[in-house]
Amino acid sequence: MRAGLAPVNERLVVDEAQVLRFSGPGPRYTSYPTVPAWSETVGAEEAERALARAAEQRGEPLSLYVHLPFCARLCLFCGCTVEITRRADRVARYLAALEREIAAVAGLLGERRRVSQLHWGGGTPTHLNVAQIRRVHGALTDHFTFEPGAEISIEVHPHVTSFEQVDVLCELGFARFSMGVQDTDPTVQAVIHRDQSIEETAALVAHCRARGVVSVNLDLMYGLPEQSEATFARTLDDVAAIRPDRLALYGYAHVPWLKPFQRALEQHHLPDASLRARLFALAVERLSREGYELLGLDHFALPADSLVRALHAGRLHRNFQGYTDQRAETMVSFGMSAIGDVGGAFLQNAREAAPYEERVYAGKLATVKGLVRSSEDDLRRAVIQDLMCRMRLDLDELGERFARADLATHFAPEWRRLEPLAAEGLCRVGARTVEVLPTGRLYLRHVAMVFDEYLTRGTAATPRFSQTL
Repeated sequence: MRAGLAPVNERLVVDEAQVLRFSGPGPRYTSYPTVPAWSETVGAEEAERALARAAEQRGEPLSLYVHLPFCARLCLFCGCTVEITRRADRVARYLAALEREIAAVAGLLGERRRVSQLHWGGGTPTHLNVAQIRRVHGALTDHFTFEPGAEISIEVHPHVTSFEQVDVLCELGFARFSMGVQDTDPTVQAVIHRDQSIEETAALVAHCRARGVVSVNLDLMYGLPEQSEATFARTLDDVAAIRPDRLALYGYAHVPWLKPFQRALEQHHLPDASLRARLFALAVERLSREGYELLGLDHFALPADSLVRALHAGRLHRNFQGYTDQRAETMVSFGMSAIGDVGGAFLQNAREAAPYEERVYAGKLATVKGLVRSSEDDLRRAVIQDLMCRMRLDLDELGERFARADLATHFAPEWRRLEPLAAEGLCRVGARTVEVLPTGRLYLRHVAMVFDEYLTRGTAATPRFSQTL
């Protein structure tokens, strides 16, 4: 363990009253500045300039993301950008547009084509059949070169993912699989429209491991309708028996003003704030007892996992897909709603399939929204990365990186706002350093929010973030 990183207790005990005190909306900081601060004035022309800037940095490998939005059935808890279809022609048209976008963006990147990280998200990427999986992968390898040891990962739904699909994905180099579970209780599953038995999940995990998959992540969700401490405890028992390498523990975000279909869940019992706190505490304490280390926020991993090693070595990184041990500064993203980090700018494609495809078929880039970061944005972004990935902030180190000698004065207001968090036992504040304490890993969003200039000056117009806990 590197010097300066506080060890997590063998069993992390959660203070439910503290959880309730800190319950409230806040960003997840997969980017800074966060999406509500972005503008529709950033479009295709700015995206071209950003890609041109990125093309000049030839020595740095890229991270790629591909959004495959299709699902056969809508899960009512879902907050992702999806399209529900069983029509083969819809998928074919989208993949044709995706191929065009990949070729166009690759051309603008010039000779910068080396890749150290690839992730397929959705939707359900395994909605694609084997031939379509090969087609998308081929479109990428036609234009990009994957480095030896590149991290290649995918999100899959065990109920619709076949062993044949896993075999093909492994053949293509996919070595990290993330599977949504949410809850294994049949009543909860029926309410949220999640058809998935624990036997299916366990069998798919076992097949992945037999094929040499490096890491399997399972997603759990607390705060779902009809959940209770007893049912969620059984879910945790089921997951502990599978023993995935990584676990993500998300709080259900009930946002019917953004996802109107979630109103159907209001006829069922939704856990109140107190029960949500108990469910969260139950999960954290059980996972800690099972030997999982809390990386930060709601992500856990076994001690041998590369994310834990990266955390202790100071190499952990955070991007739009969450925590990673691959630090690729440039993320190029493809597909509807996909978000990239390119040439000092955040770029988001059209969120719906029709306008996305229309722009691509017209020979345009699909970017409709984004933000070109200022030097102050980059400084604060580095602060938030250090706190969320290294669990510490050192103004002397930061000053060297940014050639700034005035950071103690610059961040004096933030230092004062850290004092209540230090009093809660979340962090230890020195004259020029901040150390996140073990309990503080649960509340990293709150520590990071102290340095969010857009929140403190109120310029992110009516942001609606998910609950922090």
